[in-house]
Amino acid sequence: MLKLGNATYTKDGVLVIYDEELEAFAHAQLKDYDKNYFKTPHALDVDDFVENYLHRKVIYYKLSLDKSVLGITAISDGKISVVNSDNKLDVKIFPKGTMCIDLDACDSETRANFTIIHETGHSQFDMNVNPAILENKSVIQDTYLMIGGALFKVKARTPKDWMEHHADKYATFILMPKKFVVKLFKEKHKEYFNGERRLTKHRPQRTWLMIASIAEILNVSKKAMAYRLRDLDLISEEVFLSLGLDKTKKGGDDNMLWWM
Repeated sequence: MLKLGNATYTKDGVLVIYDEELEAFAHAQLKDYDKNYFKTPHALDVDDFVENYLHRKVIYYKLSLDKSVLGITAISDGKISVVNSDNKLDVKIFPKGTMCIDLDACDSETRANFTIIHETGHSQFDMNVNPAILENKSVIQDTYLMIGGALFKVKARTPKDWMEHHADKYATFILMPKKFVVKLFKEKHKEYFNGERRLTKHRPQRTWLMIASIAEILNVSKKAMAYRLRDLDLISEEVFLSLGLDKTKKGGDDNMLWWM
């Protein structure tokens, strides 16, 4: 397994890295995992990558009564609350580095896959963080995931925000490699728009069908792919906004990404 070398950390143990550097690292890991990985665009075998390349073990428990917790990563040995078969809170003892996913909360294969890779990001980058910066001092608890972030640049983030940003970006770069996304976009743009030079906001339904076709090949959500295309400047901000993806489920956080 290729590890992140010469990394810089804050005094609280939070990774300091540019997105471009993290993307290069993710690309290098995939190449190390399979030297022919980038030959043809395809979906990642998440289970094989996590277990046989990263050498991480994922366990599965119901983590909350209201399905609010998607996954957790233990940063120290300790007790973690889970929901037992009687639908009551129980306590389990997990060793440091344990990654636990709630499949009911994730509610789809694409969301579960992203959550798993997100947690492996935490397990690689965040094992020495200062517990004082976490609400739950024994685990990194993920109640939602962000892909692409807010529509506008974020001026400042808390240490925990940076941890979540890096884990989300890592999952994005692993599941939607730039090389695959660019190649597929060129192919599908030609297929769905008959060689038109650029996309406009006036054909959101056809744009959405194109995005869905790319997402299906990489086995990610359509919404996740839309954010990735925007972040790679393959679709403009104007086209992205025409899709209406900034709207959340009723009662949700304005920046929460609900997958489709």
